[in-house]
Amino acid sequence: MSDRTTHTELPPQAVFAQLLFGKQLTYSLSGVARLGVADHMGKTARPVEELAAKTGAHAPSLYRVMRMLASLGVFREGPKRHFALTPVGELLKTDAPISLRYMAIMFGEEFSTRAYAHFTDCLRTGGDGVTKAYGKDIWQVLAEHPAQCEVFQQAMTANSSASVPAIVEAYDFTGIKRIADVGGGHGLLLGSILRGYPAMKGVLFDRPEVVGSLPKTAFAGLEGRVAVEGGSFFERVPDDCDAYIMKHIIHDWDDDHCRTILRLMREKLPKNGRVLVCDMVVGDDPDPTPAKMLDIEMLVMTVGGKERTEAEFAELFASSGLKLNRIVATAPTARPVAVIEAVPA
Repeated sequence: MSDRTTHTELPPQAVFAQLLFGKQLTYSLSGVARLGVADHMGKTARPVEELAAKTGAHAPSLYRVMRMLASLGVFREGPKRHFALTPVGELLKTDAPISLRYMAIMFGEEFSTRAYAHFTDCLRTGGDGVTKAYGKDIWQVLAEHPAQCEVFQQAMTANSSASVPAIVEAYDFTGIKRIADVGGGHGLLLGSILRGYPAMKGVLFDRPEVVGSLPKTAFAGLEGRVAVEGGSFFERVPDDCDAYIMKHIIHDWDDDHCRTILRLMREKLPKNGRVLVCDMVVGDDPDPTPAKMLDIEMLVMTVGGKERTEAEFAELFASSGLKLNRIVATAPTARPVAVIEAVPA
């Protein structure tokens, strides 16, 4: 570490001030992501005036934002008013192997910012900020705003590009003949599983407007092995599957809604079937973790959604005719997930 004052050496008021400035950091990352600034950058520093001209930005304002982000390791400044990408900044490039550009854009989208304007109401009532802002839940809002829905789907797909390989590497899918990816978005997880297990077939199941925007190349090379179905997982799940997998779905909903989904799966499962929930697990230790941060996002953005502890998962499964069998940890990522395996009780 450099000779700068460490976090633990700062007086309490300075630590508190740093925490409060999280808003400036989030909006700065979202703004430069939306403008596509990183797409015009590389390891060689470019003048901020050039970057502003290419992205339609106001050069003096862009400089102030990039100077701040450089102080936190997103960019590297040198010579003065010239910026290059760091490994962290590379994640803002659209074509990066693991791109978080759309994730950054999403955090500045209207549906997010309007929801967080009602944060105190969430604390007072336990309700979500989206419903307070729009009079409807996040899924209804996204369905009515295609452009924001597309940003959301792009963000989820990009986030999956980091977590999916870790899931496929950590969990042994051997023995599954037909798996349904419920709420599977654009199919990155399902496609990755099928490519690793050539004898397996799969079903991608999500809302009609989601599967209707499925990229044509989503299942390239898997022709004849994938079915695509549109529908609501509160009403039905695909038939003839011996496994159901859900990534970042259960955490979107309260226990009653989750039980509806899980019971539908339980009704369809053969006796040797499995339900695989890919979510974070909140530990008992007091240290800061991504799960605790994401839990606040669920508080504000969803109706009753949350990150759960191992005990909460076990209770949820037990009330749905299932039992928690094991939790398989995956390699650390920006949003480390575990594969939480449930089997018929």
